[in-house]
Amino acid sequence: ARSSIKCSTLIFSCTKQPPRPFFTSSASTLIYQYQTHPSLQMRSLQMMRQISSSPVTSNRPNKNNTKETSSSKKRFGSFASRAFVATATVSTSCAAYYCATALLFSSVASVNGDAAGNDGDGKKELFNTETKKDDTYGIEYVGFDSYIGVNLDDGTGVATKEVKAASAEVVSRALDAAGLDETGMMKGGSTAEDYITLHPSHAHRIAKGVACPVYGCPFLPLDVHYDQDVKTELENMRKDSPAAEEEKEHRENIPLLLNTSGSEKAATLTLIGYKGGNLDSQINQDRALALTPYSYWNINSSSGGEFSSDSSTVRPVARLIGAFDGHAKFGEKVSEYVVKTLPALLGSKLAEYDAKSSAGNHEVDDQQRDIAIGKILHDTFLELDATSPAEPSGGCTASALLQIGTKIYVANAGDSRSFVGVHIAPKTQSTGLDSDKPTTAIIFGTREDKAHLHKERLRVEHMGGTVYLPNGFLETGKGTTRVLYQDPTTGSTSGLAMSRSIGDWDAGEVGVIPDPLIDILDMKEIKKRVLDILNESCEDKSNEVEIDPASGESLPSNGQCATYTEKDVKIFAISATDGLLDYLPEQTIVNHIAKGLYETASANSEGENSNPLLASSDLIYAAAQGWQEDKGGRYRDDIAIAVADLGLE
Repeated sequence: ARSSIKCSTLIFSCTKQPPRPFFTSSASTLIYQYQTHPSLQMRSLQMMRQISSSPVTSNRPNKNNTKETSSSKKRFGSFASRAFVATATVSTSCAAYYCATALLFSSVASVNGDAAGNDGDGKKELFNTETKKDDTYGIEYVGFDSYIGVNLDDGTGVATKEVKAASAEVVSRALDAAGLDETGMMKGGSTAEDYITLHPSHAHRIAKGVACPVYGCPFLPLDVHYDQDVKTELENMRKDSPAAEEEKEHRENIPLLLNTSGSEKAATLTLIGYKGGNLDSQINQDRALALTPYSYWNINSSSGGEFSSDSSTVRPVARLIGAFDGHAKFGEKVSEYVVKTLPALLGSKLAEYDAKSSAGNHEVDDQQRDIAIGKILHDTFLELDATSPAEPSGGCTASALLQIGTKIYVANAGDSRSFVGVHIAPKTQSTGLDSDKPTTAIIFGTREDKAHLHKERLRVEHMGGTVYLPNGFLETGKGTTRVLYQDPTTGSTSGLAMSRSIGDWDAGEVGVIPDPLIDILDMKEIKKRVLDILNESCEDKSNEVEIDPASGESLPSNGQCATYTEKDVKIFAISATDGLLDYLPEQTIVNHIAKGLYETASANSEGENSNPLLASSDLIYAAAQGWQEDKGGRYRDDIAIAVADLGLE
């Protein structure tokens, strides 16, 4: 039941010299982590001390509702011990080598939350990836839960002081390598006015006359309604009239703000909510970004560090989008921290991994690379959580989508969501045939991490927490389930409407965790599957026989139908907070974003311009109307959305 602990102990006891790497195809995906992250080295040493000084203890709460275990966080320690295993010297121990290999291949969790360990009846569960299919095209993709599982987790959802300190060092180095100060702002360029990423004059905004971070300047959201300049620009863009162009020329002192929030291929916008009281007192806790391109490989090379990469290397297309919904009293501080820190922290890990992979004399196949990047995303979420400004009360969701070449990696913690959509343009204009209308389908969507889900509830209750279920929820599914915790700012019991998040340390004490669910999609597989189905239907149509209704005789078909190529299959991504998702159907969202990304003004039935900024604005207003009708103006959640075309151009 404790295979990871036993194998770690075995290798530790058999190794008389400091750990050094051994390079095998099975271990290469984890080698970089132990060597380069002090937090992992520290965690592994803590784990070894714990193993050598105390027996394995029970995970069951005792009569005082406290766990009979140490306060260390075993999902940090166990993961670190596996990294330790991958770098240990095992040349003299066949048994140790066997354990190392077994642990390496069982180190990826299942998307359904299964974990390695003993489930109480002696049956051993393993970490396994799960292959899933979308309902429309049958496209296969892989997912896994990065949480280690309740059977191996003897801690809570809160990092220890030691882990927080080690994570802070990692974050500090990443920000420095990206040319940012400890606040996530450009060194020497931040002011009090542009400190918040929602501010129109934020230094990271494109075309603001300042240098971008080395990984690029992200598109950042602007308020579609309460920022009058933005509202006016959106209205002018919609009609694109000569009068509007003339007005732009006369606004010499006002920059074209929308250039900092989107382009023809990407966009991000927001709308502040209303939670009661004066309008001036409202705080937008939602954040988002669309970083396209995402030149993460420049981070370590810019610092001239040990893992600087070759500037002549041909780089794949890379993008990063995400949505982050803050909550609790200081949730906006956590979401602001995450959106500023994520690109540098994640990018530094990716750049380091690429550099080491290139420098090594071993080949890393696609599966190994996918697992390694999945673990990088997991580490990034945990380090953001450990270093977030979550005291005295604050947290945020995190739904991030990373594209590297033809691979899409999605990491999600909380009830914000990310989607991958496919859009097939009509062939009428190119063939002269009456082909189908545009087709848009959702091929992937993250789940909402809610407390009532079986394994989420199991974890919360295992850690001494309580899940609130509204009356009749089990029968109707209506209402919001919550994890109950004590709010330190009020002293009263509060309920968090999700089971995973960044920050929320008080809820973390009772089972709320930052570990994301991770899914990996291959755009080559997506396009191949879609084209196979489209062109198969074309062949079927060409074999059809027409019947003359007068004579009943068969007539030859003209045999013509549209033939699709990869260029006709468009793939795009959306990340959004629940302020948008609660009042709009998912299919409506992807249809309208596809229209904004791919439909021209001439094809628009209303004759209006169409682009992702306008499409995102439309969806925000539609969701706000839903809130208005449902709540009668008494409450509206903050709304944020980020979208991007995932083309390889």
